[in-house]
Amino acid sequence: MTLDEETYHQAPERETERRLTPTMSKRAAYDVVLDCLSRAPDEVPRTRALIGDGEKGRWWLSLIGFFFAMLVTYGSFLSGWGMYLVLQDAPHAVAVVCGVCAWLVSYLLLGAASMSLANRLDRRGRRDGLVHRGTDAVLACVRALEAPDAERAGLLRKVDALYRRTEPRVLHAHRTRGTMGSSSPRRTGARRHAELVAGALRRDLCRVDAEPQEALRDLAGKLVTVCERYAEGRVGRLLPEADLEDVEPVTLTRQRLRETAHMVGVIVAMFCGALAAWLGCRAAGLPKGLPLELAPVVGMVLGGLLAGGWQRMMRVAELLPGR
Repeated sequence: MTLDEETYHQAPERETERRLTPTMSKRAAYDVVLDCLSRAPDEVPRTRALIGDGEKGRWWLSLIGFFFAMLVTYGSFLSGWGMYLVLQDAPHAVAVVCGVCAWLVSYLLLGAASMSLANRLDRRGRRDGLVHRGTDAVLACVRALEAPDAERAGLLRKVDALYRRTEPRVLHAHRTRGTMGSSSPRRTGARRHAELVAGALRRDLCRVDAEPQEALRDLAGKLVTVCERYAEGRVGRLLPEADLEDVEPVTLTRQRLRETAHMVGVIVAMFCGALAAWLGCRAAGLPKGLPLELAPVVGMVLGGLLAGGWQRMMRVAELLPGR
């Protein structure tokens, strides 16, 4: 057998070894991904070390998360019940709707505060979160890249879900890495750089539908670089300048204002739906035996669904500590 024939027969075996399998450990799968992206494992030693250590949860954080969840639930219940008692002289349906709205607003505020406090207690998870979520997104990109067209749709949804968890960590890299103080003048430059990096990553993600092969490969390659430089503490140079040319930055303030406006719109739609359901039941003259008190609740749910959909309605559950 000639050398060329031997290489030809061994190529499929090597190609099989390079493919990702569900039984692989994360570090072995990441090495396969690096090989597929033409990157050497020696280029990302800190990322591989963090992957090898794994995500180590602390048992007492689960207890604190459970305590915060109970505190948020009890506090929001007291707020809603207190509003209901204050409006006892008003029509019963109006008191119920106002009590539910007070419960929802207090639940959002208390949940956000408890999540912020829980994240600060888990300093190691907060610091290494970008590396773990970024490498998960890299693995998902390569799996979607290798998958046949019939199976790619589900894998692309997973890429989107993991990217949504990675982008906020990129934007907060200057806070979570711990290489600069809260009053350091370096934070301004690092924050602007992170906004450009998020814009470059999002640009590749938006190209997936038009150029899936090139976009997934570019997105995975950029995430590999971002994770390694973040692990090195280079939060001001997560990507080289060549990758940031003609990039529209992702502004964190703009995102927060847009999301706040969306959530306010959903809450207003929920209140309007509850009020419309109550007025409609009164105008229809339904029998008194029916549970008319549930009509405002149904209208509130329908109003929220029409305005924001299931995803935005279910984001309330994401405010629970530990999610």
